[in-house]
Amino acid sequence: MQKTGYRARVVTVAQNLRLKGYVQNLDDGRVKVVAEGEIIDLDILLRAFDIKNTLIKVADINKEYSSATGEFESFFKVVSGAGETDQRLDVAAERLTELIGVNKEILMELKANRQELKETREDIRGSRDAIVGEIRASREAIVGEIRTSQDAIVSEIRVSNDSIAVEIRESREVIAEEIGGLRADLKESVKDRLTRIESDISQIKAKVGI
Repeated sequence: MQKTGYRARVVTVAQNLRLKGYVQNLDDGRVKVVAEGEIIDLDILLRAFDIKNTLIKVADINKEYSSATGEFESFFKVVSGAGETDQRLDVAAERLTELIGVNKEILMELKANRQELKETREDIRGSRDAIVGEIRASREAIVGEIRTSQDAIVSEIRVSNDSIAVEIRESREVIAEEIGGLRADLKESVKDRLTRIESDISQIKAKVGI
């Protein structure tokens, strides 16, 4: 099979199997393959020759075995004649078509990834807004609780101050009354003492004859 990229496929398989030799187009339309290597690898290469798809349909395979000559260092494709240039252009066009297809797939994947990144970024933004909203709500709730606690404490302090002031006023009045009573008692006691002293003095004067 010539001008279908068949040789390129043979070269790929042979190189993967580490075989040595070449593949060449013949003038009668057939393809010649010379390969050296392990028997098991040669059998794999032989089975890989039988390609049947849209572009390549192998009609028949003839095989011959002989001793290896060791003259080949690698596996390569023999290029000969002007027709090879056209074939190589066909293969290049096929590779270009495959490359374009790969590029399209890459572009589609990039677009999909970009869309996914965009959606992820929007999700992150939404989560961030939700977290900020929760933080603000929590902060407002805490501030409200603090204000309520402050108001309650201030009210309790005011009530306590009023109660203390009343107790101080009452205590002061009681103390004033007690002091007033002590003063009255002291005044009466002084008056009684003065009366007794005057009486004693009068008695002493009488006895003395003054």
